[in-house]
Amino acid sequence: MEKYGENSTKYSISRSGLERYYNVLVFVGSVTVAELLMGSVILPRTETPKAISSLTKFEWFHKMEMENETVTPEIDDLLLRAQKSFQFVEDVIKGLDIPLRVGIMEILFKGTVIKKKNYEIEEIEGLVKDLESIPESITNAAKVLEESSKINRSLEEYTSLKETLEITNKLKVDMSGFGAMNYFYTNLFVINSSDYEEIQRSLEGISIFKYDLESKEKSAIIIIADIDDSEKILKIMRTLNSNPFSIPNDLPQIPSEAYSLAESKIKELTEMKKKITKEIASTTKKIRSQILMMHENAYVAKEVLETLRKPGGTKNFAVIQGYIPKKMEKKFKEVTSQWTSITEEITEDDAGNIPVYLDNPRWV
Repeated sequence: MEKYGENSTKYSISRSGLERYYNVLVFVGSVTVAELLMGSVILPRTETPKAISSLTKFEWFHKMEMENETVTPEIDDLLLRAQKSFQFVEDVIKGLDIPLRVGIMEILFKGTVIKKKNYEIEEIEGLVKDLESIPESITNAAKVLEESSKINRSLEEYTSLKETLEITNKLKVDMSGFGAMNYFYTNLFVINSSDYEEIQRSLEGISIFKYDLESKEKSAIIIIADIDDSEKILKIMRTLNSNPFSIPNDLPQIPSEAYSLAESKIKELTEMKKKITKEIASTTKKIRSQILMMHENAYVAKEVLETLRKPGGTKNFAVIQGYIPKKMEKKFKEVTSQWTSITEEITEDDAGNIPVYLDNPRWV
């Protein structure tokens, strides 16, 4: 087969090449996608956790969301409580940087024991209630983390302020009255020294006082002008990436005094951070096993309740439906033998929503 484009590039594919390409497509299409069936289980509603637990052990079972599912208010309430407990514990674990899985080396050298516990549906409500009774040690850990977060935020703020004030710390100017007044506009700007002459030209006729700073690349200027010129001044200064310099209202408005206060605050906060970091390390060691167990319990409760939240069926009976590979039909029947279970071919109406199961040979 030959084809010529407008720009006359010629290419050809032989008949044998097309046949090989087609055969590969047919082969791949025939072996990569498994044929599916619809599996349904009808059972007493109280036994749905057991059935779902049995089926979800298998990767090949894909639960189908049912249109006629109804919300169970009691389950909804329990789920909300379980989610709150889970989120609280999750936040503490992340804050303490505790890994959720115990490493193999720790098991070998420290003898850490991983205990498994099975829960019945009757226990879930009690489990949620127990999760809400958060031990004091974990509550204290959350408080320590909150305090650490506040210290870190304050340290960042004062460090940023100090870095800014380093440019102006030699100025003995009171900035409390700067800004727009009734008749005049006054403000302090930190500029690139190389921009000073351009600012003078752009603001000709306006009073500008220049101050040299420790950094030769930077200068401070105080502009005093008529209030009507304030918008023009701000527009020109913004084009040069310079905004009015301001000190937070809770600090002294004289740059040199604000700088000294920022330095002392940074020293104080640095010491507090060292102290609380040690406290966090000690707390982590004490509550690690306890909080991991609590996290696992909260996760189990949340997952079970999320699955049960919208069960299909009637008041006393539930219907669980899902897609299974045809070759696993026998296994599906075995797992659900104690209940009423059926398998059926997938109809055309459902064909557009079915998942794709790959069933490739190992070499593929």
